[in-house]
Amino acid sequence: MPAKIPWLPSILPPNARPERCPNCGRLAFIAWTLRRDDRTKVVLRTWVCTECQVTQERPEPE
Repeated sequence: MPAKIPWLPSILPPNARPERCPNCGRLAFIAWTLRRDDRTKVVLRTWVCTECQVTQERPEPE
């Protein structure tokens, strides 16, 4: 397993609503940060797995 990235969470925060990770299959995939795409102006949320550190961006409703 690769080393964990320090700026990503390594434990589930209290009151988190984790989903199943598409990479490792554990119930540890949580919503993390928001950003707005400069070109399209769409709001995107970065999701991260606290176990394997994989990230995924998903559109966020405004």
